[in-house]
Amino acid sequence: MSIGASPQHAVSVASAIEVDLRGRWDALDLSELLVPFHSFLVQETPNRWVVHARAPGCHGEPLADAVRAIEEWSAERGLEAMLRVEAHGSSR
Repeated sequence: MSIGASPQHAVSVASAIEVDLRGRWDALDLSELLVPFHSFLVQETPNRWVVHARAPGCHGEPLADAVRAIEEWSAERGLEAMLRVEAHGSSR
């Protein structure tokens, strides 16, 4: 997403997404759902996994799409997933 009046002063906003989960299979399933958002998994402990993703996605999918997908996924499964989002802005 770009913000600004002119291309020389545009600001690009990227967001890092992290979702804490218990269980490898749930983490793997969510990671596959978030492939368009450059997802990958990190095993923190034997039972704790973190799904990492970035927005915008591969084809410019916005952060809202990723958050909506995570919320719908967790609601369908009856899981409570800890979601963290950190925005990073950079000048072009």
